[in-house]
Amino acid sequence: MRALLAPPLITMGIPVVALLVILALNPAARAHPHLSSQAVIAAALKGYDRRAFSRVEAKLMFRHDLERADSVVGHTNHDDLIWVVAVSGNYGISPSFGCCSVPADYPGHNTWGIADIVDAPGPIQVDEFITSYHGDWPPFFDRLPNLAAGS
Repeated sequence: MRALLAPPLITMGIPVVALLVILALNPAARAHPHLSSQAVIAAALKGYDRRAFSRVEAKLMFRHDLERADSVVGHTNHDDLIWVVAVSGNYGISPSFGCCSVPADYPGHNTWGIADIVDAPGPIQVDEFITSYHGDWPPFFDRLPNLAAGS
């Protein structure tokens, strides 16, 4: 009995089609950043001494990824491609508690913050800040995707 062999075009075509489907469904494959992580970190730290922070990282993602991770984030333009810069240390504007209402656990300054920057051509502009004095790193940041990883 003779085994049936698939024509070479079909044999090679199936993996190519499968790869194209995977790339089409993978959001990272659609993310072509306009900005670099170094540029957005520099913009987020404008006016700060980088050495004052023990950890600074940037990740590229869709805004809806950040919104799912932190309920404090505004809910607009869900499909914007944004850079999220996380900073460990006294970053951003300190909270205002008003007269006589400072929480007992407040150390007198922020201990971490994040800035988000829309990935778009042109001047880099910080879109939103989130800060906290609980812990020393945004608790959700390490779980966020990074569409710029490996690029």
